[in-house]
Amino acid sequence: MSSVLVVTERYWPDGSGWELATHLILDILRKRFAVTVVTGTKKPSKLPSVRYVYEPLLSKREKPVLWLTTARLVHTQRLQKLLRESDGVYVPRFAFPIIPYAKKLGKKVVVHLHGYIPVSYTATVLAPYEEHKHRIALDNIKLECMRSLNHCLGVNLLWWLPKLAKKQISQVDEIICVSKRQAEIIAD
Repeated sequence: MSSVLVVTERYWPDGSGWELATHLILDILRKRFAVTVVTGTKKPSKLPSVRYVYEPLLSKREKPVLWLTTARLVHTQRLQKLLRESDGVYVPRFAFPIIPYAKKLGKKVVVHLHGYIPVSYTATVLAPYEEHKHRIALDNIKLECMRSLNHCLGVNLLWWLPKLAKKQISQVDEIICVSKRQAEIIAD
């Protein structure tokens, strides 16, 4: 039986629609594949025959910190072993630093995008897209500065992170989007 390694910082019931979608998808995949989930969620809602591995390095939710800790995680023996044992890797959230390492090992990689992270620091694109597409970075700054001073400083220092995400995501074998419109906006 082929195996799939899922790397996600959150897993149902932690989170919202993204995590529920991942849980439902894995309920289907587990019938055809041996599935191992590496997650930062301590008490995930477990599916039969799915192996869950709690990983503290994935427990941070802020994207910049998560990407640093995921890059650190990739160099651990425990994740290297799981990667070698898997046939493919599924990334349903933001643990993108795993992508280059999985590809280096010759693994098939699928990313499931629920937001617009390859083009937007906040993973948000305001509607109507055509009116905002040339000012996404400015919209992100405004949105983050409305949240707090720390968020405002973060977006002003880390505005380039979507470029890093785009570079990592461009290496995958398949990208799943939640809608045709989302795929069009990301492709644009």
